[in-house]
Amino acid sequence: MRSFLLFLAVMSCLPGLKAQRVGLVLSGGGASALAHIGVMEALEESGVPIDYIAGSSMGALVGALYASGLSPWQIDSLFRTIRYQTMAQGGITDEDVMYFKNNTPDASLVNVKVDLDTLLQYSLPTNLRSPALLDLEQMNVFAGPTALAGGDMDSLFVPFRCVASDITAQKMVVFDQGDLAQAVRASMSYPFYYKPIRVNGHLMMDGGLYNNFPSDVMYDSFFPDIIIGSNVSSNSPPPSEDDLLSQLKAMLQEPTNYSVLCDNGIIIEPRTDNSLFDIGDAERTVRQGYTAAMARMPEIKAAISRHVHRENVQARRRSYRARLSELRFGRIQVEGLKRAGTQYVERVMDHRRVPKGPEEIERRYFRLYQDVNVASLYPRAEFRPERGNFDLHLHVKPEKDLEAQFGGLFSSRPINTGMVGLRYNLFGRSSTSLRAISYFGKFYSAGQIKLRTDLASATPLYLEPLFTIHRWDFFRSFATFFDEVKPSYIVIRETWAGMNAGMGLGMKGLLRADVKYGQNRDSYYQTQEFAPTDTADVTEYFHFTGGLVLERNSLNRKQHPNAGEDLRLELRYIGGEERTTPGSTNTERAVYKSSHDQFIAKVTLDKYFIRRGMVRFGGLIEGVYSNYPFFKNYTATMIRCPAFQPTPESRTYFLENFRAPQYVAGGLRAIMAVWRERFDLRLEGYAFQPYEAIRRGPGDVPERGEPVSDRAFLASGSLIYQSPLGPIWFNTSYIEGLTSPWQFSLNFGYVIFAQRIQE
Repeated sequence: MRSFLLFLAVMSCLPGLKAQRVGLVLSGGGASALAHIGVMEALEESGVPIDYIAGSSMGALVGALYASGLSPWQIDSLFRTIRYQTMAQGGITDEDVMYFKNNTPDASLVNVKVDLDTLLQYSLPTNLRSPALLDLEQMNVFAGPTALAGGDMDSLFVPFRCVASDITAQKMVVFDQGDLAQAVRASMSYPFYYKPIRVNGHLMMDGGLYNNFPSDVMYDSFFPDIIIGSNVSSNSPPPSEDDLLSQLKAMLQEPTNYSVLCDNGIIIEPRTDNSLFDIGDAERTVRQGYTAAMARMPEIKAAISRHVHRENVQARRRSYRARLSELRFGRIQVEGLKRAGTQYVERVMDHRRVPKGPEEIERRYFRLYQDVNVASLYPRAEFRPERGNFDLHLHVKPEKDLEAQFGGLFSSRPINTGMVGLRYNLFGRSSTSLRAISYFGKFYSAGQIKLRTDLASATPLYLEPLFTIHRWDFFRSFATFFDEVKPSYIVIRETWAGMNAGMGLGMKGLLRADVKYGQNRDSYYQTQEFAPTDTADVTEYFHFTGGLVLERNSLNRKQHPNAGEDLRLELRYIGGEERTTPGSTNTERAVYKSSHDQFIAKVTLDKYFIRRGMVRFGGLIEGVYSNYPFFKNYTATMIRCPAFQPTPESRTYFLENFRAPQYVAGGLRAIMAVWRERFDLRLEGYAFQPYEAIRRGPGDVPERGEPVSDRAFLASGSLIYQSPLGPIWFNTSYIEGLTSPWQFSLNFGYVIFAQRIQE
């Protein structure tokens, strides 16, 4: 016995003969935690073994990726992709946005959601960003390693631990079993940024609230010989009476001990300057971690005699990854909804036609995510060894019953318009929403009611009956907000009812058909020299229209986009009866009646060519061909004539020289996007070329001009700030044909109108 104890003592004194086990602890710290990747690159490149990993928050994600058999260089590459950068910012990629699900754009700036089941109690949102892409990507990455390990985190490529904050029991939770994606998601659910998730009935938030550097977890779980810590965080300073965020941190976050418990511990502290969620410069942050680790490498190598060749680690990694099961789903289970809602989700996910790969699941997942009746989704994969594939557990939370919307346009010009909308959601075997929208202002006012029903079909389909009333008031004194105005010289009223039907074509395509019947009542003066007591000419047009629109749209904003494209083809028939009643400024007194039929074909390409970098270029081309008939007089003819309106400002003027039955128009845009794409300096120039312009003849009779003899030009320069609520922009425009062609305005909001009868 004495000899055996002596042998152990001798062996303990011979570090070269001892197989040292090394644990790596990764702190939280948001985007700064990308420096951990550089630390791991330095360790693996230098032959330093990584036998165990523990992490918190963003450190848990980086550590879990390594524990799943990805090399530091592979992890580095992931975080440089647009997908991972979008994921970290709490969004979804442009490729995942389904244009079919976008309702007709409106001028809303603020949305407030109310749950009628809680007696009209409004509940504040628990997150500022959507975790939809994050949840799906983590499931895709971690499903295979979880299945291979059988839910045992000691059986991953590297044994792993992460921590989360159980705010139900108000304590720290250490994950050593279960679904790896769920554990990591719980660990990085930063308060008010990502929505917390439930694990075993308990609500979980960011692990950094209770333990942002789990060296104690590493020591207790694995008892390594040496602990290497990578720390990019620190305890928050004392709260300030003027800083709400510091007060919230003080209430929620407990101080963390940023040291290692092991006597042989070494802490690497990369210096980073990232904001909390900005991983846009991942390369620099990773390099900072690598540099900090290499600076401590002589000390690390002196403490660790065991050396692991990088080639051996790579070979073991390839062998591990080769044993992962292919991510195929053999069954889809929907949770969290009533029976009718469950049936809708099952049909959308096409749960009977299995198995499915991650690409097909992703398309249908984001179709559901963008549904107005779905508040949130959480996917979880469970391996079924008897089938050799996975079950997809999809937890769906329905949207609140009622949503109020507020917005409009606030301008230095007299075109201010308020907007209020209400939407009531009905979720059953179809996804239905009843919506009422009201616009109010001197320039534009409208009311619209529509009922949209998305069918639970494999091919996305919707039906939408609607009723709309519009009024545009183009008054003479239109230069500044403070000018006294005379009675309107053109007032356009439009009342119509009809039906839209749409079919989704992939993620960006839409085929839409519509049938509508409406009445237009246009009041106008044939001259701008009129007295307040004069009565206007009135043209009423009772007409039917049917149209077919094929569109592919990937524009990134509903106004002032700077990326994507919109290709739109439209065919339309319009037939109806005109009735024109002369006013007091007209020499005629007889009421005029006439029937009109016309066909219109229109093609528009709105495209931005460069999607990255500071300077971007775009272009717009539009062509219209129609057999547009003349109405009784020149003004009535111009009101109904197809118009070219390439900028938001151009939609607020009645521009006679940008209207024609047949025309080709287009222009170029140069955009400088600065400061994280919050500011755009936008320069635009357009030319309008009609085939035969409509001219005012004697007695205000419309006449055709000579072919290709008239043209008009428009230029615009805008400095735009994309605020969290909506765009704020200063605009300078040159619009040929106006009495004062140079126009200036300061605006906040959107120049967006309710759908017109001919749209």
